[in-house]
Amino acid sequence: MDWLGRHLISLGGIGIIAAVLGIFVFILSEVWPLFQSPGLKIEGQHKIDGQFAIGLDPYYQIAYASHASGLDLIELSDGQVLRRERPAALQGRQVTTAVGLLPKDLVVLGTNDGRVLLARIRFELDYTSGQRQVVANFSADELLEIDPVGEPLLRVAYQETGEGSSAVAAITETGRVVVLLREQQQGLLGPGEIVAERYELSAEFTGEATQILVDSQVRQLLVSTDRGEVYEWRLKGVDFKPALVGRVEVSPDKVTAMVYLLGEVSIVVGDIGGQVSTWFKVEEDGERTYRKVHTFAGQSAAIANITVSNRDNQFITADEEGNLALHHMTSERTLMGPTIEGAVRALIFAPKADGFLSLGEDGYLRKYTLDNPHPEISFGILFGKIWYEGYKGEEFVWQSTGGTDEFESKISLIPLIFGTAKGTFYSMIFAVPLAVMAAIFTAEFARPKVRNLVKPTIEVMASLPSVILGFLAGLWLAPLLESHIAGTLLLIPIVSVVIIGGGWIWQIAPKSLKGDGANTGGSYLVGGVTLIGLGLAYWLGPAFERFVFDGNFLDWLRNDTESGYDQRNSLVVGFAMGFAVIPLIFTISEDALSSVPSHLRSGSLALGATAWQTAIRVVLPMALPGIFSATMIGLGRAIGETMIVLMATGNTPIMDWNIFNGMRTISANIAVELPEAPHQSTLYRVLFLSGFLLFIATFFINSLAEVVRQRLREKYNRL
Repeated sequence: MDWLGRHLISLGGIGIIAAVLGIFVFILSEVWPLFQSPGLKIEGQHKIDGQFAIGLDPYYQIAYASHASGLDLIELSDGQVLRRERPAALQGRQVTTAVGLLPKDLVVLGTNDGRVLLARIRFELDYTSGQRQVVANFSADELLEIDPVGEPLLRVAYQETGEGSSAVAAITETGRVVVLLREQQQGLLGPGEIVAERYELSAEFTGEATQILVDSQVRQLLVSTDRGEVYEWRLKGVDFKPALVGRVEVSPDKVTAMVYLLGEVSIVVGDIGGQVSTWFKVEEDGERTYRKVHTFAGQSAAIANITVSNRDNQFITADEEGNLALHHMTSERTLMGPTIEGAVRALIFAPKADGFLSLGEDGYLRKYTLDNPHPEISFGILFGKIWYEGYKGEEFVWQSTGGTDEFESKISLIPLIFGTAKGTFYSMIFAVPLAVMAAIFTAEFARPKVRNLVKPTIEVMASLPSVILGFLAGLWLAPLLESHIAGTLLLIPIVSVVIIGGGWIWQIAPKSLKGDGANTGGSYLVGGVTLIGLGLAYWLGPAFERFVFDGNFLDWLRNDTESGYDQRNSLVVGFAMGFAVIPLIFTISEDALSSVPSHLRSGSLALGATAWQTAIRVVLPMALPGIFSATMIGLGRAIGETMIVLMATGNTPIMDWNIFNGMRTISANIAVELPEAPHQSTLYRVLFLSGFLLFIATFFINSLAEVVRQRLREKYNRL
């Protein structure tokens, strides 16, 4: 039987180790893909007649390429030309520039006589053959005269809104910038006629215009120049000439490429020296102006083309020597891609960000596949300060989701780590002194009858579910503390003074007044004095609040300190989570104190030491390894607590040590966001990464605690 028991115990221990290692391996397997290098390879190339803009359908099967006489629809699998579209409006004209707007299935063709043709390519699905087939429907909507002079157009930009407003802007062969604003009037019976007005902006800037952009809301026009400057105009409608807002120097050299990033908050700028940077507006001295926020690895030649993803903040740059590079704005990661012969005429990101097309000067349309599911992840994103769009500077921010697809995810783990440390700190400040002092009193001073009552009662506290404690803390304790905050602040000084004063009075009181209380009622008297102190603190609270804080502590906190008060805050968490941790620390500490050999106490008392001196100078040092272990176990419980911090705090991921503000811990964040995180998405894996950090932290703390405990035991065993 001994043999069987020994092997069963060994098997159980091995099973526990295997289970912990299994959890570790599983979490690591979910985290590891975050840090894998992206995969980029060419899938095929085909010789075509394209010269200008290229585009493709959402399923990455059909592409189009524009050239001087129209555009061609191409099957990407074999390079076969499905259809050649030659709009009648282009008869006698040549296409000199083009731009494709994938989200709107729109192609804008600029001609050699100052006109712009708006064409639409709608991709539809056909299942008549039993398999999914993509069918492209082409239509040429309008031919607009943008330049009455009739110069060939070198660059063109177009945007339209759902309310009937549109803008066409172009750079002509001689460097002039012309804008055509259109607006559909609303009549009594519905949409009325379309009114239009042309404006020329060439006199409002210096240098030669190189790139031009119009935002999707038709409110902003940007023009870059060969002097490295970007000029901004505000578009106010047909009846108002575009108003020059200002200019910003974005490069010491000529700007050769410029595009909006997803959401049109930031712009990507490439110059003739191969440098790439992103800019967005920041408020300075009451004005909003463009500032360079991110800088990327440069390329060896002038940036010829930039294309952006319609799903995230990725973009691809190509220089005039055919070098390709994949970037992500927020993480500032750069992956140098393949090199082709000659310059790249056009680039387009696949709608699902799983590849891209390039059209080279050699006439080859190249199809690339991209495996980069987590481009926004880097060490700096997770643990460093990042300057996000719309912010005044670099900050640690956790805000994983937003209201639109253009939202820039903010997944810094620092606010969660800070919140975990903050909640643990305040709960341990409350729990450790009470638990250890209670253990010393119970083990050294309480009579057996009191000990047999107190210890089981506190141990029963450990069986209370955390969800119950969190529920009580959030719905009962938090409002109670808010309405009696002044009395709560007086608890520590008044209760301490009352207990010390009560003890002093008890010491000097005549024995005739003490009666038998010295031997039988000391514990009950301490409890009674404590209750008196509690009542006195809350009774004096309103008077203290009127005298010190002019009648309202919360108003003083909000107005004078500008720190505010959240009803569910760290003070509530300290009380609630401390209540959950106290039983663990108390039980293990009391066992450690009770395990000290009695002959040490007897020897100390025999030498004339008092009971208090014996407890502090003899018993406590011998029990210190056990008390330290109890504290570390309580610390581990506080770090990993979920339901209490989830229900008793505002779950705001802020970095503030103010005890009257809330926080968000790692465990609570996992509980809140993991059920809603898409499987194997970046957020899903980052949540597992935060759990992995929690696992490592608790493992390290427990290992360190065990090492310290063993050394303390060896030290005091030699006494």
